[in-house]
Amino acid sequence: MRVSFLGHSGFAIECGEVTLVFDYYIDEHELVPEILERAQRVYVFVSHSHRDHLNPDIFSWNEHYRIERYVIANECRRKLKRSLDLDSYPITFLHHDEDWADEHVHVHAFNSTDVGVCFMVDAGGRRIFHAGDYNCWHFELINDEHGVRKAVGDFKAILQDIKAYTQHVDLAMYPITPNIGGDFALGARLYLQAVPTKHFIVMHTWGRDREASEFSLYRNPDYGECHALAAGKTLLLD
Repeated sequence: MRVSFLGHSGFAIECGEVTLVFDYYIDEHELVPEILERAQRVYVFVSHSHRDHLNPDIFSWNEHYRIERYVIANECRRKLKRSLDLDSYPITFLHHDEDWADEHVHVHAFNSTDVGVCFMVDAGGRRIFHAGDYNCWHFELINDEHGVRKAVGDFKAILQDIKAYTQHVDLAMYPITPNIGGDFALGARLYLQAVPTKHFIVMHTWGRDREASEFSLYRNPDYGECHALAAGKTLLLD
């Protein structure tokens, strides 16, 4: 499995004949054209409509590369209808708790603590989780005690659904965002305690890579490895 970090929350993952692109936003090192050129089947995922996760450029790829399917949070539909003829593209919109599959890929969408969804994808014999903006957004520096408790409760409710769905994840991409303040690693720590994850990759750091890469704050010592990639870098995983 070849994992390329495009930047922010964007990844391209090559699993044999299947290539998955998640939450493309920026590609400063121009990895995408080469990745898509060699891909046999491409599946493009958009977790929600925030501009740092949904870049309309992804729809131009349909003219040049082998795009099998765009799998997009239903929350994006209204925004996309303003500028696209949606019937011209192979798009599936998913609400949370919905599935989509073909003979190569199976996708389950979970709810998020932000807008949209997060994705669990089975492809090439691997189970891959892209969290989108699912995190424990407690913002301790500005929320009152009630707000923090609610944020943690909402996060844990979705985490129970994820835990019930799977006994393991081969690769997870998860937001570590130090600028929320306080115990910014709480969501990652709770996730890794609940879901055995072989490889865990940091994303959505908003430039605070050093703090986000302090793995001791959230690593599960009993399982898996944590990774932090610079944009444009590629990781080969077994």
